[in-house]
Amino acid sequence: MTQRAETCPLQARLARLARAGSDAARARAREAASALAVDIETDLPDGRAEAAEMRDGAAVTVEAPGLIAREFGTATRAVRPVIGPAVARLTGRG
Repeated sequence: MTQRAETCPLQARLARLARAGSDAARARAREAASALAVDIETDLPDGRAEAAEMRDGAAVTVEAPGLIAREFGTATRAVRPVIGPAVARLTGRG
């Protein structure tokens, strides 16, 4: 009984800390996804980028005519990526 009485408050505190950490991580993911969507949408005047909160973080949906050809190039068009550079800027590598 003594052991249970000592561990219950500790377990409750650990659970609160885990929830707070998860909430903070989701907030950071939401902010990063929103910033990424704005950055991508700025470079795609004919498309759209939208951030959405997911259960485990956030996601960015990007739609634009010819986006795949633009990102990877074709036999007749050179690469003009939008998503890769935006992700690199977000992570501090670009």
